[in-house]
Amino acid sequence: MSSSKILPMQYPIITSWQWQANSFAVLGNYPETEPWIMNHFIQLQLTSNPGWISSYVDFHRTPTFEFCPWLFHQHLKRETVRFFNEDICSFFVDCINLNNYIYGVFDQAYFIQGHDRLPHDLFIYGYDLERQVFHAADFTFTGKYSFAEVPFEQLEKAYHAIEGDEDWLFSGKGGLSLISFNDSLGYDFNLSNLAEQMEGFLTGHNCFEKSREMTHRTNPCVYGLAVYDKLIENLIKIQDKEQGADYRPFHVLCDHKALMLRRIPFLERHGYLKPGTGVLERYQSLENDALLCRNLLIKYMVTEQSSIIDKIITKIRKIRNEEEEQIKILLSNLVIA
Repeated sequence: MSSSKILPMQYPIITSWQWQANSFAVLGNYPETEPWIMNHFIQLQLTSNPGWISSYVDFHRTPTFEFCPWLFHQHLKRETVRFFNEDICSFFVDCINLNNYIYGVFDQAYFIQGHDRLPHDLFIYGYDLERQVFHAADFTFTGKYSFAEVPFEQLEKAYHAIEGDEDWLFSGKGGLSLISFNDSLGYDFNLSNLAEQMEGFLTGHNCFEKSREMTHRTNPCVYGLAVYDKLIENLIKIQDKEQGADYRPFHVLCDHKALMLRRIPFLERHGYLKPGTGVLERYQSLENDALLCRNLLIKYMVTEQSSIIDKIITKIRKIRNEEEEQIKILLSNLVIA
C-alpha cells in the first residue's frame, strides 16, 4: 500500500457554501461534467428564516448534488463507522484508498487556534502516512475556502468530540458521507430544461417544485428576480437595525454571475445560443456589481454607515433590472430545435 494518496481536487468556481465548493472542487477535474453543471444552478432561491441573522440564499437545490450523475454518495451512521473500524484514522485511509472523499462534522477547535468549540463540516481528500496528516478543505483555515493539512491525532480528537445535535449533517441525522466520482455515466445537455429555468427566474416560479417539498417546507421562499426584491427589504431592515448584516447572500449572487459567465460561452460553443448577443459582456458587468455589493456590505459590517446600505440598494435594483433584460435577450436567441 502506498504511504500517501491525494484524490483529485481543483479550486472550485463557486464557493458560497461548503457542500457546493466541495462538489465543484471534485467535478472541476472532469471536463465531461460540464454539461450537467451548465444545465443546473440557474435558479436562485431565498428562504426566510425567522430568528436567523438573515435570509438564506442559495441556488435552488433540486436536483441537489446527490442527484448528480457523476457523484456517488454513501451515508454512514457514526455507529456503523465504529462497527467497521474503531480507529477512525485507519477507516479514513481505507476510504480514500477506495477513492472516496469524506464529508462530516468535526470539532475544529482541535486544529484551528482561538476557539474553545468549533463544530464545522470538513471535506477530506487525501492522506500521508509518513507525515501522519490528512489533506482537507474548509472555510475555517483562512476565512475562505482553502486546502490544508490536519494531523491524524488532531483529526481523531475532532471527530470524537462531536456529540448529539452538534452532528447536524443530513437534516440532523448526522454521520459521514463518502463521495466518489462515477465515470461510467454520461449526461445529455437539455436546452429546454435550461430555457424553462430561465423563464422561471423571470417569473419567480420554481419549475422543479414538487408537492412533497411544499408539504415539508416550513419557511416561505421566493425565486429568481423576486430574490432581489426580498434582499432590498432585508437591507432596509439592516439599515433600521431590525436585522443583522450578513454578506453571504451577496456572495451567492457573485457565484450566480460567475456560473452565467461560464454558461454563455458554453451555449455559444455548442450551437445553443446565437453569437453576437452581447450578453456575456453585460454579465461581466453584473458580476462586478454583485462583487461590489458584497464588499460594500462587508464595509458596512465594520463601519455601520447607513449611506452604504443606500448604495447597495441602488446597485441591487440595477442588477435586477439589467439581469431581467439580459435573460430575455438570451432566451430570444436560444437555438431550440
